[in-house]
Amino acid sequence: MGNNNHSSDYIIEGLPADLSNAALEFLESVFSKEQNIPKELIPLTQEEQKWWCIRKGKEVVGTVAAWNLNAEWHWGRLAVHQQLRGLGLGKQLVRKSFNELFQMEVEKVVIDARDITVEMVLGLGGKVTGEKSSFYNYPITPMVIEKKDYIFKSEPGS
Repeated sequence: MGNNNHSSDYIIEGLPADLSNAALEFLESVFSKEQNIPKELIPLTQEEQKWWCIRKGKEVVGTVAAWNLNAEWHWGRLAVHQQLRGLGLGKQLVRKSFNELFQMEVEKVVIDARDITVEMVLGLGGKVTGEKSSFYNYPITPMVIEKKDYIFKSEPGS
């Protein structure tokens, strides 16, 4: 990845099947190396799951996922490459994932969010549902975002 990163150089979309291994490797590099989360906690085991990515060519540089657990949709695994943070790509990825989830028959999404994600989700209509706790020495906040409260916004380029 070069130093001349422009958000227009990247594609934000549902994760293509042929990039699922690349996405998992990217996510492991962010979560285990930056945040010390054990690699075995990173993959999702739920049968019903949906992934989105930020990519440049075949290189995955951002991910987020949603999964159905006990008839309740959860959302997380949000990561953006360090060199791309602050360009707005993460926000576009978040919006794309929520737009698509709420276009399905999903009415509510449950989230355990880190501080930067809390601000994004609050700005889209989400609500904090409890007290912060610690997950591998990082604070996480329980949240929910409901379809009826979600502020639909289109992503640039879609």
